[in-house]
Parts: sequence; structure tokens; C-alpha cells
Amino acid sequence: MIFTKKIPGEVLKSNKNGVLNFQNLYSVYLFNNESVYKKAITSPNNFIFPDGRILSLFLRIKQVRGPSFTKNFLENKIDKKQKHFFILPKTEDLNQLKKKFPELKNSRAYSPTYIQDITFPKKEVDEIAKQLKQFKPDYVWVCVGNPKQEILANQLYRKYKAFYFNVGAAIDFILEKKKESPSIFRKLGLEWFYRLITDFKYSKKKAWRSLIGLRYFGRNKLK
Repeated sequence: MIFTKKIPGEVLKSNKNGVLNFQNLYSVYLFNNESVYKKAITSPNNFIFPDGRILSLFLRIKQVRGPSFTKNFLENKIDKKQKHFFILPKTEDLNQLKKKFPELKNSRAYSPTYIQDITFPKKEVDEIAKQLKQFKPDYVWVCVGNPKQEILANQLYRKYKAFYFNVGAAIDFILEKKKESPSIFRKLGLEWFYRLITDFKYSKKKAWRSLIGLRYFGRNKLK
């Protein structure tokens, strides 16, 4: 997996559009074991940042967490002239976001059908793309979890150019629907362990795969 040396702010300033990915050890595992996922995030105009502490230390670059990026952007970077489109598990979450961030008045949301597969049906992808072309957003926030969001964002990017932010559960953290790991776990690179002990049933597979991801460390590069 090739990570960018730039921080998100630099990418946004120097590019007209692109797909921003915040990747951790689980992502490294997927990259080496899921061909559809690998193809998606190695497509042109994808920018990959180390979401995990361990990855950032290995690469010797700054850690860029998806939740931290999201919170900072919504608190400080919103321009009322720009449009935002949120792909969320529940569209009503956008109403809660607008209460917290009134500048998001010019925004819309879409909730895709839940699927167990990692790739959404073509019919659904086409429907989202249709709505994007009609609304013409500057930013598209994709919050349906890794690896679905990375694959979906790149499918949509080919149909409609904008900045796509693949930020997973970041909105759930902001709305306090899910509890974010304490800072000590983040600093030690043990967010996966916190999720494991607080939500074992849901997180056990991801935690195990995150550990397996360590074996692929030597394949990660900087560009």
C-alpha cells in the first residue's frame, strides 16, 4: 500500500478532486487479501493516510485519523458556498449534524441498503451517482465502513468528480452514537484492542485481521 507524505490540507489545496482514504492495520490486511479493494484504492487520484499510530510510526510520517480529520473539517473548514453529500447508515443523522454544524445547511444525505458483501449492487451505485450529478456537491462523505466505503467511493468517483472522504464511523463518534477509544489507546496504536474489549462480537474478526496485517508491514511505502 502506498501512503502519501502530504497531509489532507495540502491535498485539498493542490488538487481539484480526489479520494481521501484513512487506513489502519485492518486496511493493510484487506489490501493484501481483497483484490477488489486493492484495485479501488490504487486507482488514480486516491490519497492514503496512516489512520493507525503503528503505521505512522513505521512510515515516519504524521498520523492522520479519519475521525480527527472529520471533526476538524466540520468545525473549521466549512464554506457556506460549498455543497456536502453524506452517504450514511441513516439519513436522519444529517439532521443531527446540521444542528451541530449549521453551516451544513446546503447538504444532502443518502442511506444505501445494508449488504453483507463488500460491493454494492450496480443499481444502487447508479442511483447514488444520479443524485450526485443532480445535487453537484463539492465534498462527498462516505461513512459506511471499510472496505465498502473505499470501493463505493471509487465507483462513484468515476461517474462524478469531487472530493470523497472515506471516514468510517467518524460521524457516529461526533453524534455520540458510538464511543471513541480513549486517547491513551490511540497514542499506543491500540484502538483495535479497545474495540475488541468493548464490542467483542462485532470487532473480533477485524481485530484478528489487524494483527495479521502486521506481517505485511514491509510492503507499505511512501510517495
